[in-house]
Amino acid sequence: MVKFAIEKKTLLGRLGKIDTWGSVEVNHQTPSCMTYLRAGHIPHLTWEVAENQLKLEQTPIYQMTLPSLVTQAKVIEKFGKGAAKFCGMPANSAIHLTPFDPLGKRPGGYNDTKSVAIWTPNGKVSLDVKTWRSMINSFGCGSFETLVDYDTPKDAGQKKLVKAVDRTKTFHEQLFQQDEKVHGERIVSLGGGFSKYHRRKCAVDVGLSENTAGYSVEFHEFTEGKETDEKEMKELLEESFSPLPPTKLRHLAGPFNPKTVLFLVQQGIDLFDSTFPIKLAEEGHAFCLADDYPTSSKYEVVDFNNTKFADEFTTPFDGCACYTCTKYTKGYLQHLLNTRELLASILLVIHNMTEYDRMFKLIRKSLENSEGI
Repeated sequence: MVKFAIEKKTLLGRLGKIDTWGSVEVNHQTPSCMTYLRAGHIPHLTWEVAENQLKLEQTPIYQMTLPSLVTQAKVIEKFGKGAAKFCGMPANSAIHLTPFDPLGKRPGGYNDTKSVAIWTPNGKVSLDVKTWRSMINSFGCGSFETLVDYDTPKDAGQKKLVKAVDRTKTFHEQLFQQDEKVHGERIVSLGGGFSKYHRRKCAVDVGLSENTAGYSVEFHEFTEGKETDEKEMKELLEESFSPLPPTKLRHLAGPFNPKTVLFLVQQGIDLFDSTFPIKLAEEGHAFCLADDYPTSSKYEVVDFNNTKFADEFTTPFDGCACYTCTKYTKGYLQHLLNTRELLASILLVIHNMTEYDRMFKLIRKSLENSEGI
């Protein structure tokens, strides 16, 4: 089971604790983030490097993304010991399985009444409910997300929105048909696009089902690099959550920067993922929080592709105790990126994930010191 409890509510957000995830005891404080995986690994890191050099504050909850593993699904099923063992993950890992890659593309026009489109390096794969159920069972993760029709852009008309919500409801009902067994805890996906009415309708249609461990709001149109309106996000989240039990875990997937994370925590989101630090690292960027974060929401992003760092032999970020900042210099990072060395991404992932992890620790500390409501 996913055993989650809210420990404190404040005007700045809510403090919670996840005691267990599936069969794994995690004692994981929230707000926090899942650790994003691609092909069953933290991008650019071997498990040995991750365990020795990536010093995270808490027992991780891993976010296993299907698109990078979908071509191996039949092999994993035949293997018979689950996706974690197939990928060589650490023993007794807490894992959440999601059909989508938060950093992957999600173009419109490819979903239909029987399936949603997921995108792999080799192109589109249509994922229907029967196939998804089979993968959930053979992958053997502690939890999974239900399917959602995400094709609801800002200019979507009434007809498209109705279809998307109806499809999401149908996918949900088909997944949990009476005679079908689905192993793992269910995190119900909530869609509805930019329409407050359809956000609420989707929540009522699928969110009130029994045995729901938590909710994941489909919010890929609001992630880093896209125009966002905080007032709009707040209203859509309110419509999604208002009909639902307030004590359930709330999750948002996607690359959200420190400013947006702080805002979303205020809206009651408990769990994010680590795609933002991975996205930055893959662009050759690193980030650092302002000294007064989260009193202010400021942060700095540094582009180490810039040749101005070539002759700088100082630590990338003063005061950072991560492996990258204690062992290497700005100039060396620039050199690695300039020569396209694999080590560049490794070092940037280590720093960015360490800083993102520290960000959530600072947010939790701020909530602990805030007045409860």
